[in-house]
Amino acid sequence: MALTVREAMALGGLKRGEVLAGAGGLDRTITWVKVLESPETISWLAEGELLLTVAFAIKDDEAAQRDLMRNLAAVGSSGLVIKPERYLPEIPGSMLGQADEFGIPLIRIPQDVSYLEIMTPILERIINAQNADLRRSIEIHRQFTDLALSGQGLDAIVRTLGELVESSISLEDTNFRLLASHIVPGLTDRHRQQTLTHHGTPQKAQQAVAAMLHEVVEGRKPRKVTPIPEAGMTLHRIITPILAGRENLGYLSIIEHPQHQEQLAMMAIEHAATVIALEMIKLREVTEAEDRVRGELVDDLLNGTFGDESNVQRRARHLRYDLSVPHLLLVVDVDHFSRFIREHRYEEGRVITLKHEFFQLVTGAVRRKNHRHLATAHSDSVIVLVPQPSGEDANGEELANQIRKAVADSDLGITVSVAIGRLCVKPEDFKPTFTEAQRALDLMVRFGKREQVINYDRLGVYRLLAQVEDRAGLDAFAGRMLAPLVDYDRARGTPLLKTLEVYLQRHGNLRQSSRDLHIHLNTLHYRLHRITEVTGIDLKDADARLDLLLALRVRALAEHS
Repeated sequence: MALTVREAMALGGLKRGEVLAGAGGLDRTITWVKVLESPETISWLAEGELLLTVAFAIKDDEAAQRDLMRNLAAVGSSGLVIKPERYLPEIPGSMLGQADEFGIPLIRIPQDVSYLEIMTPILERIINAQNADLRRSIEIHRQFTDLALSGQGLDAIVRTLGELVESSISLEDTNFRLLASHIVPGLTDRHRQQTLTHHGTPQKAQQAVAAMLHEVVEGRKPRKVTPIPEAGMTLHRIITPILAGRENLGYLSIIEHPQHQEQLAMMAIEHAATVIALEMIKLREVTEAEDRVRGELVDDLLNGTFGDESNVQRRARHLRYDLSVPHLLLVVDVDHFSRFIREHRYEEGRVITLKHEFFQLVTGAVRRKNHRHLATAHSDSVIVLVPQPSGEDANGEELANQIRKAVADSDLGITVSVAIGRLCVKPEDFKPTFTEAQRALDLMVRFGKREQVINYDRLGVYRLLAQVEDRAGLDAFAGRMLAPLVDYDRARGTPLLKTLEVYLQRHGNLRQSSRDLHIHLNTLHYRLHRITEVTGIDLKDADARLDLLLALRVRALAEHS
């Protein structure tokens, strides 16, 4: 435990000391003892140091006498011990007043008390405490190192830290995803509860704590943090960044530690952060190596280059992965990525980093839903294969929306669309399913859509149109059907083409069409009559209506190609 001035008054020569002023600072901590031999000594003082003097350095300097206590307060001195009889028989009132004002104990000792009688017991206590701290520090470091070397992982390190400091602990990565935690009943607040519920800090709270965490990272060491009520943080915390060189890997927090354990908490969290950084780097390297091997397997499945089924199943088993169950295939594509890169003027290195963070974000969102999955990156897309055991919902839209929201809520600045392929039952299904999902995304690009969840099986006629190789023939067909209306509208400023589209979408329902167009029913009758005259097509003919609807769909595809 740290030695206070009050405690030092019971040791050695200070037992005969008299507190003349500044009694409010008797609980200041003493870190060392120095002697004031010259006025410059004050500029050499460190925080917490106790100053001994016979006042020789200030005996003839009234300004130095007047400002001495103020200057000691500025450097955070723990107090002044003075033997004034020889050089300063009368202590100025200004010194006494400033001692009280700044809470710096001013202690007078008799002339016959030597500095050695004061310094020896104090320094013995300080050195013994430092030795005890060093031994405790080495023991704590050994505990954490043993955990890491024995492969017990982040959960064991965080739990051990919590047990050491008798507090709740949370470990989050830089995207505020919860990696590990330790819970002490009662030591929690709304922020903590939300973190556990959402497996990480919610988006609104992230914004509130961002500035504070930036300062923590800049400081590169543990810091005691006061509550932030607007973020739901009503308890004190000690937070430290998890640093590997210049890279910040996350944040480790001790929540509402016992006050008598603060020094231990500071020491323990620093050691824990060091070992956690090593563990996270190791995990990342292992994960990246596994991801590469898994990615190669996924690439072969998507390209149909896996050989025979027994070979691909054997590769999957080697990765401790079950490929025999049905899988859902999702393609997560960054919306208009090339345009985003141009607009933000990202250099190649920043683009590579962005793609890596994007991959981690997507796989993290999938992992929260299903820990066992396969993933690979293709250009600006991430392809995910998610097992769907019998009885589970193979729709995939809930997972797709979770991925889309996770990306939108991140600080990457991008949005994504997710295409859901049909269920893959055997290895041969992956290649055609992947092709279908890519076509679905291509359709969304043609239509200029963003942040979509697309199921290829539900694209209907658009899917058929996208598969037609003779695009020129399709465009010519649409031109023949719609050119008269397009020319008529352009020449007269009329909305006949729009009227036709709404009418066909409403399956010829006149009242619904007039409501959607915000026109009177008589006006709609007039426009439909003009459409029949301009095109020469009978709108009562079902085949003719189908031709017109297809022409409108082809035209929409062409406009967004």
